[in-house]
Amino acid sequence: MSADAPIRSAHDFAGELSDKTLHCRELGHTWKPLTVRWDREVDAYDRRLRCPMCRTVRIQLLTSSGHVMANRYEYPEGYLAKDVDKGTLHRDVFRLEAIQRFLTATEEKAS
Repeated sequence: MSADAPIRSAHDFAGELSDKTLHCRELGHTWKPLTVRWDREVDAYDRRLRCPMCRTVRIQLLTSSGHVMANRYEYPEGYLAKDVDKGTLHRDVFRLEAIQRFLTATEEKAS
């Protein structure tokens, strides 16, 4: 983000997320196994998990006994809140957006 980039509110950011990405931002990911291999260079398992909802990849390094040594993530475009006021960014915003979308969809079905 450049110094001149506009700062958006978390509410605006949440409103622009796809339903699947909003689901993960609100409730968390549902990790599914993707790949695993033994990495001889670091003497550990390299395990990758992917969320089927938002496509985020979780990369883990695990010891031979299964202890997690490190986690890192590869996020799809638009998942990270790069130009959002961090002071307004919390899960409540995503919950509220999800509830409002659900109510809107329910009202549209009823009419």
